[in-house]
Amino acid sequence: MPVDQLRSPPRDPADDWSEAAVAARRTFYEDVRSGWSAPHLGGAPVPPGQARGNVEGLLGYAQVPFGVAYPLVLRGDFEGAYAVPFATTEGTMVASYQRGFRLCAEAGGVCARVLREGYALYPLLAYASVDDALAAARVVDAERDRLVALANATTAHGHVTELSWELLGRRLMLTVRMDTGDAQGANMVNRAVSALVAGMPGRPRVALHGYDPEKRASTRHWRGRWTVADVTLPGELVRARLRTTPEAIAELWTDYHLAYGRMGTANHGLQVANGLAGLYVATGQDAAYVAESCACTLSLEARNGDLYASLDLPSLHVATVGGGTRKGTAAEAQALLGVKSARELACVTAAALLAGDLNLAASFLGDDFAGAHERLGRNR
Repeated sequence: MPVDQLRSPPRDPADDWSEAAVAARRTFYEDVRSGWSAPHLGGAPVPPGQARGNVEGLLGYAQVPFGVAYPLVLRGDFEGAYAVPFATTEGTMVASYQRGFRLCAEAGGVCARVLREGYALYPLLAYASVDDALAAARVVDAERDRLVALANATTAHGHVTELSWELLGRRLMLTVRMDTGDAQGANMVNRAVSALVAGMPGRPRVALHGYDPEKRASTRHWRGRWTVADVTLPGELVRARLRTTPEAIAELWTDYHLAYGRMGTANHGLQVANGLAGLYVATGQDAAYVAESCACTLSLEARNGDLYASLDLPSLHVATVGGGTRKGTAAEAQALLGVKSARELACVTAAALLAGDLNLAASFLGDDFAGAHERLGRNR
């Protein structure tokens, strides 16, 4: 990468939270993203009317500290150097991502790709008997085009890409997956599936989210954007920047991975939930999707003296339109990112999360973790 893309944001060792230090960083990012400005991040009020459709009983806007890590160098489905915003009250977190970004940039960047896309709903239809449920399932097979048309007629912004079924005794469980474009699509899919279910035979009891992973981690269902990221760090870079070895990091990760397996968790990452929460709040996502999106598998492997790292996120939820994504400070954060689609945002998110986990893994091997929290994470 060109040297200017590997520049780090300015820091003030005497007082990095002073007005002058903050202003210097704003100037830096205005240069990184030509034409970018952030009046609301700078303190200008957001009009109350912008919250219409997002909250009730409005009193104002919560203020959460907002930091940026740069540069995240991306390869794969998209290429470039990205400034990634995080809104958080957890000291050390942005610094951890900043260090991970720099490390991966020096290794040539993180490769990220979206494997599949689609927001799904899994309604459960309870019939009187197994025979009734099976008869309804056969209607799905025989009249798929009619049912799909009912769903598609409810929106001009999405379309059904999958309609399938399975039985749980006398209960028919449907999978309805839709392409929702750059939107999260929850409301769009709810309307579409409601119309589809209304076209089913009989009078089943309907639980629209009855078999649904909505905002809960699942190792069986995938929704959103299945995104993977990987990077190879040369051994000399690991030793110089992280002050450890690929073999030590890989061995540590084996310990964690085995413990996570015993724990039964679906989140086999280190600080994936941290990064997701910070990025979600900064960019106007539905923050509750952290629960679903943090289902993941991190892999850290020593290979021929180098460190290979990958992160698999089968249910990553991100959007660039709808909800709060184009309002207030979230709109400014999205403009700073400069992504043109939800697919691009998914790749940026996966790459960022992998870089942060790499740095955190290394910090566990020394005194960096506790030391960093002592320096940065206490409100002295």
